Amino acid sequence: MIRSGLMAPPRPIPPPIPLAPRAPRRAGERTTLRVPDDLAETIERYAAEHRTSTNDALVRLAYEGAARYEREREIAALAAERQEAILRRVPVDPDAPPLTGKEIEEAALAFRLGLVDEEVWGA
Repeated sequence: MIRSGLMAPPRPIPPPIPLAPRAPRRAGERTTLRVPDDLAETIERYAAEHRTSTNDALVRLAYEGAARYEREREIAALAAERQEAILRRVPVDPDAPPLTGKEIEEAALAFRLGLVDEEVWGA
């Protein structure tokens, strides 16, 4: 095609509209949720940084929060178990000499490593 001065200039081709990233399909219940504004800003920032949808960002952050909650529960249960083992009264010979610092350290380490008979001492 030969151009002439009478022809209209070519129209610019608009850039393609980027599609919003979509969250992966997940099994589970669907729900409607109102998200507080301050949390919505965090979710949007997370979604932008990880190039995902806001729905997916919300689910990922919920999984991270749930994992943290479960870790805290496990730690609390282990702490309670150890506290109970420490507070358990065991008959001791009143004439026995007190434990040395090294003996206390070794006993604590033995409990930690599971080297102590749990049926006798608990843990």
